[in-house]
This record gives sequence, structure tokens and C-alpha cells, in this order.
Amino acid sequence: MIDINKYLVKVSKPAQYLGNELNSVHKNKNDYKLHSCFIFPDLYEIGMSSLAVHILYNIVNNESEHYIERAFAPDIDLEEILRKKDLPLFSLETKTALNKFDVLGFTLSYELSYTNVLNIINLGKMELESKNRLESDPILIAGGTGANNPIVMEEFFDAFIIGEGEEVFLEMLNAIKENQHLTKKEKLEKLSNIDGVYVPLFKKEVKKRIVADLNNLNYEYKQIVPFVKVVHERAILEIQRGCTRGCRFCQAGIVYRPIREKNLSKNKDEIRNLLDSTGYNEISLTSLSSSDYSKISELINIFSTEYKSENISVSLPSLRMNTHSVDIAAKIEEGKKTGFTFAPEAGSQRMRDIINKGVSEEEIMETAISAVTNGWTRLKFYFMIGLPFETDEDVYAIGKLINEVLGKCVPINRSLKVTVSVSNFVPKPHTPFQWEKQINLSEIDRKQNLLREMFFKNRRVTLRLHDKELSYIEGYISRGNEKTGKLIKRAWELGAKFESWKEHFKFNVWIQALNDTNIKEEEFFGKQDLELPWDFINIGVSRDFLMKELEKAKEISLTKDCRLGCNNCGMIKNLNCEMKYSV
Repeated sequence: MIDINKYLVKVSKPAQYLGNELNSVHKNKNDYKLHSCFIFPDLYEIGMSSLAVHILYNIVNNESEHYIERAFAPDIDLEEILRKKDLPLFSLETKTALNKFDVLGFTLSYELSYTNVLNIINLGKMELESKNRLESDPILIAGGTGANNPIVMEEFFDAFIIGEGEEVFLEMLNAIKENQHLTKKEKLEKLSNIDGVYVPLFKKEVKKRIVADLNNLNYEYKQIVPFVKVVHERAILEIQRGCTRGCRFCQAGIVYRPIREKNLSKNKDEIRNLLDSTGYNEISLTSLSSSDYSKISELINIFSTEYKSENISVSLPSLRMNTHSVDIAAKIEEGKKTGFTFAPEAGSQRMRDIINKGVSEEEIMETAISAVTNGWTRLKFYFMIGLPFETDEDVYAIGKLINEVLGKCVPINRSLKVTVSVSNFVPKPHTPFQWEKQINLSEIDRKQNLLREMFFKNRRVTLRLHDKELSYIEGYISRGNEKTGKLIKRAWELGAKFESWKEHFKFNVWIQALNDTNIKEEEFFGKQDLELPWDFINIGVSRDFLMKELEKAKEISLTKDCRLGCNNCGMIKNLNCEMKYSV
């Protein structure tokens, strides 16, 4: 146990390191056989808003022979103390040094957190590369979206969870617990035989793991309530998983197939349990497409009936562009209209059809008019630039679309303000666009300038452009190969960490790291070969389907919503998994 308390008075937000929050779990050392730590490689205030942290924490600690704690990337001030005093990074609950655990489980949620992963391993007093670590060191496991391309980080981890972790992570921990007498290599061989687990030492094709029925996940879900302000201060409930829309740029929409809904009764019980166990008066009903949940109206009605006297606020972070979404939002926001968010992704109908967004300009206008008519005075639009087959006319169409929205909505409410948020497209593995090129820095800059020229005189519009340099570095990691791990390590050696935080991002460091590792832009930003480094990962969706979707994008042809009929993506054939709807 690390005696850290005497140092906490010297750091900002010391409460983030206490580990005794409401619903945190504390077990007697004699009551469990395997000791693990779940690590989110960013600050506490980010990690404690992650649903994965809460779900896996509850599932593992629900088992009597297991104890899992939490750790996060320390803030700059605490890291300075740890390095100055030669102290290891520790878990929150028992202040155990990271290198004293049996297992460390990391989530790879976004590429620019990967330098934090290395920093945490180093602060935990372990060698970065798995081949150099001691036999007594923990087994390091990674999961999350980033694990869908494990090649990038495989030299730093012993094993990867491919797919959804609720069942497979516990199976892995049980296998390690039952074989503690074996060598680390022998334990890893056992792990490699579990469905959904990739062990770099024993390379072979791995099928992603899925939870076939979310209603069968039987554990008591108690969300930890932080002492300090975090990004999302509310209860979080996943009402369904997956998406049926088939947007061709969207990795989550592919890798979380098929759609699986929790039934209404299950969601209702979890809402009650969450609100009672946390004391929150706000709950977020999350999914990739919350308004597509087949019982969404009935679910929302629960709050206007059973919770009417409790003044519970509800948020739906993902709504489709249609008047049905406005009706749902109106029900949950009642008199307090904040902002209404749209995600057309592209300004022109041509471009929206290329990416299979499945929304027309008429629907966008109807939704905007309906929202303003129902009292919203702030609209937010999300777009992307740099999508495959995009022309300057498609970029100019963003301005044209917003002007048309203003033209039709300002007469309804003259207080209307619009935010236009524009990100830069980065191709992702396992999507139809995984083979396409990514625009470079100069082209991002040119297209962003087109947008600035369109909007700079419009006082009703706030333009927000995603950092071009962040997108540029993300491009090297997203479709990375075995060279990319060396790039990440070199960037970390040069001081890179907290790269997703603009105030910490060190672009010059990455440029030096690229030069030092002799990595060229054209290899990662140009069109990719048919064979890709992550092809041995079977996510259920076939490569043939992805290639056909790319051809349909070139032809500006749409693919129907999965709910309207099977598109033969491969999920049923490869993983024997079909859509499960609410009952």
C-alpha cells in the first residue's frame, strides 16, 4: 500500500485519488483469490464518465473470488510527485502499486490516449514491452474500440479482448485465477483458447466476442458517484447496443453489430436501481441511436408518470433527424429548452448518400422547423470534411444548408443561434472506407478556410473546427501497423501525453517522432492495399460486404436500414447472431 495521503494536499482535486466514493467496493484481502485493476488511460474526470468503467467494475466485483479496483492517468502535479519521490502509480481503492496486481485491464477508447497508456505502465514501475516484463509483473489486457486493430499496441500488451467485454473479461480472469501455478506464457496460452481473445504470442484469427442478449447480464449495477466534478454528472444507462443504419464512415456502427435491445422491463428496473443507488436526479439513456429504440416512447413516458414527483431530468445523447425525435425531445425537456443537436455529417445530398446517412434535406428542414417551433432557440449541427469522393461543392453545401435552415427558422424565432461543428474525417478499420485515402494537413487547412469564409460574417452562426493537427496524428494511429507502436513509444519518450487535450498536445514532438521512426505520410494517408494488418480480426461483418459498400458509395447508392430487412453483412453467417428487439 502506497502512503499517498501526505502528498495529496499538494495537488489539485485530491478527492479524485481517494477511492472511497459512494458505491465503490472494498474487500478484505482474505476474501478474494485474484486481484485486478481496471485502468482508464486519461484523467479521472474523463474516465469516470465511461460506461465501461462502471459495468466491468460491477461485474467483476460481483464475483466473490475476484476484486477489481480502478486507476486513471494521474494529473501533471501528482505525476511530478510520484517521479520525484520514486513512487509507483497506484490503485484508488487500496493504494496498491500497479505492478503488484495479478491483472491490469486497460480500455483503448481513443487513439490519442495511447501515449498515456505507456506513461501509466512506466509509472507503474514496469517495462513497456511485454517481452521485457518480469514473470512477477501483472498480465496486461487491453479492450475497447482500439482493440479492433491490436497491431498498433500489441508489443505493450499480453492479451486483447476483441469485441464486448462483459462475459469474456470474467472468463479470462477465471482462467488466470485457476492457473496461478503456471508460468505467464502458459497462462497466456490458456487465454488464447478463449473465444474473443487475441494473444500476440499465439497469433491466429480471432472472432469478436458479443453479448447475444443484454437482458441476460445479471449483476447489480451500481454506478460510482465521484466526489469531484466529472464530464457527465448523471446516471448512465445503456438502453440498447448496436445500430441498424449502416453509415459507411462509422466504426461503432459496424463493430457493435447487431442491434440488441434491452427489454422495457429490464430498462425500467435499471432506471429505478440507478436513481436509488446514486441519488442523481438526471439520467442519460445512451446508445448509438437512442431514438431508434423500439419502445422509446413508452420508456420516456415512465418519467412523466412514475417519476413525475421526483423531478428527474432525462437526456438522449443520440437522436435521429426527424420530427419523431423532436417530439421525444419535447417530452423530456418540457419547459427548459437548451440546445437541439443534428448530425447530417455532410452538406450535400450527394455526400450524405455516399456515406449512407439516409437522411434527406427535406427531413433536415422539417426537423429544424419543428425544433424551433417547439421552442428551441439553439441548434447545433455536426459535419465532416475530407470524406471519400468529396468535392469543394460538397463543402460549400454545408454553408448553403445552414443558410436555408436560417432562412426558414429565423422567421419563427428571431433569437435563433446556430453552432456548426466540423470534424476532419479519419478512416477507421473495419469500415467500408478503411481502404480510402485521408486528406493531409494542407488539404484540411484549405477546406477549413472555405468554411471560415462562408460563415465569418454571419452573427447567428458559431463555427467550430476540429484541430487539424490532432486529426493528422490520429490518422497515423487509426490505420496503424507494427511500425505505429514504435511511433507512439518514441513520441512518449519525447514527452507526449494527454494528447487528446489541446493544451497538452505537442505536434512538434510527433513530427520529430515521425522523422525518428522514418514513417512516411503516404503509407498511412494514401489508399490502402486490399490486405490490411487487422484482417485477422473477424468482427462478424465480412470483407466482401465492406467492399460492396465501398462500391455502392462510389455509385452514390444507398443500403437500406437493417430493420427493414437483412443486408447480408455476415453477422448471422460468421457469428450466428441476429438482431434482438425489445418486448
